[in-house]
Amino acid sequence: MDSSTVETRLTQVLTGWAAASMVVGAALSVDPRTRGFGRQTAAWGAVDGLIAGVGARNRARRGPTDPARLRKVLLVNAGLDVGYLALGAALLRTTRWRGDGAAVVVQGAFLLALDATAASALRGD
Repeated sequence: MDSSTVETRLTQVLTGWAAASMVVGAALSVDPRTRGFGRQTAAWGAVDGLIAGVGARNRARRGPTDPARLRKVLLVNAGLDVGYLALGAALLRTTRWRGDGAAVVVQGAFLLALDATAASALRGD
C-alpha cells in the first residue's frame, strides 16, 4: 500500500473512532456509574477528531506526508500509546479514577494498534 493511501486510511479510521468515542462518551457520561469512562472517552474523541482534522487539512494544503517522516511520527506515537496504557493501568488501581483508567486503556490500546499497523504498512516505502 502506498504512503498516501496509508495516510488517508489512517485519517479516516481516526475520524470514525473520534466520532464514535464522542457519541459513546457523551451517552455514558449521563450515568454516575459510567461517568468517568464516558468523560474520558468523549475527551479522547474530541482530541482525536482535532488531530484527524488538522492532518487532513495539512495533507490537502501540502500533499501527502513524506513516508519516512510519517513512519517516524507513528512510531513515536506508538511509544506514547504504551505510556497511555501504563497510565490507564495505574488509574484502574484507584477507586476514584477506575472508570477514567478503563477508558484510557481502551483509547491507548486502539491508538497503539492503529499507529503500529500504519507504521508497519509504511515499512516498505
